[in-house]
Amino acid sequence: MIKGVVVAGRRDLTTYAYRKARARFLAESDVCHLCGHPGADVIDHVHPVSRGADPKDTSNWLPAHGVNRCPTCGRNCNGEKGASQRTTGLKTSRDWYM
Repeated sequence: MIKGVVVAGRRDLTTYAYRKARARFLAESDVCHLCGHPGADVIDHVHPVSRGADPKDTSNWLPAHGVNRCPTCGRNCNGEKGASQRTTGLKTSRDWYM
């Protein structure tokens, strides 16, 4: 994200209503769906918001460890999941040779 610019489609993730809904969701269950340990502090959108999923669709939410790493295994589960889903290498219009 560029300083001061909100990525299109993610503006809803900063509203007061969204933060309250997220807090209620995590209060009901804080067991991380990735490592199985309690203490999840973020919502993992199973189908990414960046690919058109509705950020307010609670059926697309699962608890995960993120900002505060897992107190049991020390992982940033949601961050690791995101890193593993990124594409390797850039897709360009031509092959570049050194």
